[in-house]
Amino acid sequence: MGISTVSSIVSEVCEAIWKVLQPIYIPVPTLQTWEQISEGFYTIWGFPNCLGSIDGKHITIKSPPNSGSMFYCYKNKFSIVLLALVDAHYKFIYIDVGSYGKDSDSTIFENSTLYKLVKGRKMELPASKPLPGCENPTPHVFIGDGGFRLETFLMRPFTRESIINDPDKKKFNRALSRARVVVECAFGILAQKFRIFLRPFETDINNTVKVVKAAACLHNYLQDMESAYVYENQNSTNPLGAFVSIQPNRHRANNEAFDVRQNFVNYFKS
Repeated sequence: MGISTVSSIVSEVCEAIWKVLQPIYIPVPTLQTWEQISEGFYTIWGFPNCLGSIDGKHITIKSPPNSGSMFYCYKNKFSIVLLALVDAHYKFIYIDVGSYGKDSDSTIFENSTLYKLVKGRKMELPASKPLPGCENPTPHVFIGDGGFRLETFLMRPFTRESIINDPDKKKFNRALSRARVVVECAFGILAQKFRIFLRPFETDINNTVKVVKAAACLHNYLQDMESAYVYENQNSTNPLGAFVSIQPNRHRANNEAFDVRQNFVNYFKS
């Protein structure tokens, strides 16, 4: 069978998988879905008012022709990015696939449909509510690493320098790191289930995107079919959070975002 024939078959199959399974296994979240996700993060990971852990995974590709440095990332390889929001059970809630490898996770997120819907208040999210044992209403948030911009709806860890003499901020970073690692676990599970992710993709960019989207759907399907995954997390006890290979986001957040994060600091302090 010729290479072009195989390529065409793979493309058509992946398109069919996405078309059929995406509405079932990666549907647009409803208010009830968000509330279930929040309950899962509090029950399993001890992080209240959390709607998901977000991060980007670089999908290694062969250098596309005439692409210049657009796909060349800080890991010294050519890649496209899978940006994913993951629930407490390692399932993908939202994915954005195909951004240039040179772009930061924060840039990709801020250009995503999810960000625009949340920022523009066009997505129905659970209303703000006090954290357990607290009085001040606190918004529901996503959690990410230091590469993301702090927002009222996205919490990131404090920088290494700012927590040296502050045990309360260390506690916050530890709690956030413990909950945030589910997205890294999800990427690890994805790569182990579909070992094509362990080597550079040979297909062109369009077909690579189709394969990644299909694999994400199948990942969620398998998560539903299997009772549990056991995944050892070596970073969960790190009080500083995961700082390795992260380009810190130095953009200044607004005061409201700092106030929201302080609510979480006060909660974990107690």
